[in-house]
Amino acid sequence: MILYHGSTEKYDTLIPHQAYDIGFQEGCQNAVYATTSKVMAICFALGAVPDENGEVDREMMPEYGEKMVFKKGHPNYGGKGYLYVLDGEAFVHAMGTQWVCFEEVKPLEIIEIKVDDYLDYCIVV
Repeated sequence: MILYHGSTEKYDTLIPHQAYDIGFQEGCQNAVYATTSKVMAICFALGAVPDENGEVDREMMPEYGEKMVFKKGHPNYGGKGYLYVLDGEAFVHAMGTQWVCFEEVKPLEIIEIKVDDYLDYCIVV
């Protein structure tokens, strides 16, 4: 199984980090998160630039489809992001399209993206 991870940073190895999700307990694990959805991973690679008050509030919920909704802040316009292609063998299912791995993960491939090429994957409100 192939999984995807999106980030604004380029790493040779993905290391587990403590995640925080106010909506779902499964989103609060100390793990490397990945998804079966390439579009969802790209949404996370778009970055999150704080608004004039220094705040960022973004979320992906099923009712929005595969879109990142920015309630505060915006994507990193003009920037770049990274789409990681991962071997899913060491991952366990968390929920929905999310999978987690509790060990370091070496990507099969790292694809650099231009944020502005994927702005149709987000909504800024």
